[in-house]
Amino acid sequence: MIWTAAVFVIGLFIGGVAVYWIQRRRRKLELREIGRIAEDIMNGKPLQAAAPGEETLYGRIEHQLVRMQEMLRGRTEEAEKSRDEIQKLISEIAHQMRTPLANMETYTGLLRERLESGEETKTQPLLVYTSALEESGRKLHFLTESFIKMSRLEQGIIQIRKEETDLLQTVKNVLGQIQNQAEEKQICFDITFPEKVICPHDANWLGEAIGNLLDNALKYSAPGGRIELSVCENEMFAKIRVRDFGLGIDPGEENQIFRRFYRGNRVTTQEGFGLGLYLAREIVSLHGGFLLAKRMEPGLLMEISLPVEL
Repeated sequence: MIWTAAVFVIGLFIGGVAVYWIQRRRRKLELREIGRIAEDIMNGKPLQAAAPGEETLYGRIEHQLVRMQEMLRGRTEEAEKSRDEIQKLISEIAHQMRTPLANMETYTGLLRERLESGEETKTQPLLVYTSALEESGRKLHFLTESFIKMSRLEQGIIQIRKEETDLLQTVKNVLGQIQNQAEEKQICFDITFPEKVICPHDANWLGEAIGNLLDNALKYSAPGGRIELSVCENEMFAKIRVRDFGLGIDPGEENQIFRRFYRGNRVTTQEGFGLGLYLAREIVSLHGGFLLAKRMEPGLLMEISLPVEL
């Protein structure tokens, strides 16, 4: 009995030592593998879990490391995308500002030569030069303000503060602001308004979006033309429609025209920077609505849809 018990104890001891050394060797191999995975993560090598779904310490650590690499890769791709967008935006801004700055430089030089030559200053050319300088200054001011608005909207710095107010009053205020521009081109408006439309919105920012749509409609309409403006409401949305009978767009440009700095294929001599519709869609989107463009023959229909409840 004593001998049997001793053999049993010795067997347990030997078995325990063997299990210990086996487990120790396995842990060394697992730690070595984890170290290799960590090194691959630092070197940017793609990983693939070798023990997916295993309920072991190594399996869990490996799974977490693979997830960590996926998160890092996603953030890296996002950072690279943001960098590319910033570089593209800087290039676009520089391109848009180049023309007014060049004009200012040219006309400033002409004006300086005229003054230094001692010629009569009260002449028509000098008025042309100063008018050109003023126009270039207005363009730069417009561009700067548009860039600031665009940046603040995209970064969420500007908050849309919606109030339950009459949407018609907001539209009428915008109409008053563009009245002179419409009279200069002798463009008339066909207006269809209900008695009242209560819709939660930020009157200042939504007014800017509506103003951009009307400005585009006026800009691309021929002198003496007309623009249809209507406001209507259903159970879900309040809709503002602006229809012009002007230049229009080509097939496939319905979504392109909302890109930053995009100008339609049919645009020739009309001035602009391709920011108005981009800002308008951003503003409408922040209101929880959407802005759509539809090709018409002739012209273009722009439609703002806003939810009638907060």
